[in-house]
Amino acid sequence: MMAVLGGSLSEGVDFKNNLLHSVVIAGVPISPPSIENKALMDYYSEKFGREKGFEYSFIYPAINKVLQAAGRCIRSEKDKAVIFLMDQRYAQSRYSRCLPESFGFTVSSDVGGEVEKFFSRFSSSRKELVEVQAT
Repeated sequence: MMAVLGGSLSEGVDFKNNLLHSVVIAGVPISPPSIENKALMDYYSEKFGREKGFEYSFIYPAINKVLQAAGRCIRSEKDKAVIFLMDQRYAQSRYSRCLPESFGFTVSSDVGGEVEKFFSRFSSSRKELVEVQAT
């Protein structure tokens, strides 16, 4: 299944019983330049400085979209999921500090190995997930 960040499927649909066990987010969903975004950035830049202006008007709204999409597979405290953030910018502090500590953020070139390692910690949960999907 594929969805657009910020669209109704990435923000408004509830998948229960750990139906989704991973979310792949390609890129950082920074809004394109517009008159509204420029006005917002000018306001925040004047009030808090240029760096904060960019963060408040572009980075924070983008990370909010990422968190909304990531939340599609984590619906309860029992759910386990892998969230792929496929963009090098997520490793930069201006982006990574906006992500929850519970993400357990790992930069890796061995994505398959990291996924296997993650789900092997929850082997019984993984079996339950497969059974739920099969029925």
